[in-house]
Amino acid sequence: MPPILYIVVRDHGDLGIGCSDPTSCRDSAYDDFTCAADNGDPVEVWQIATADGLPAGITDVTDSFERDLQDVCIARDLDWPTVRRPEDNPPMLAAE
Repeated sequence: MPPILYIVVRDHGDLGIGCSDPTSCRDSAYDDFTCAADNGDPVEVWQIATADGLPAGITDVTDSFERDLQDVCIARDLDWPTVRRPEDNPPMLAAE
């Protein structure tokens, strides 16, 4: 098992919350993240550290992915999308 895995969690509205397959490729996770952000879907990214083939820790790395997206947009003189989080989604707030 790779030492680092990424999971992109995305709120698909009426279809519910889903996640990508775990990937060790940060670029692949970034592509999933930007697709969700471009569509206005609430999204977050989790990094899972592994040791001896088992999960050893999990970290929310959404802020890092958002900064990368902003840097790319600034470098290309593009407007960047507002990254919405699942916890900011009104139906999720109403469910609390």
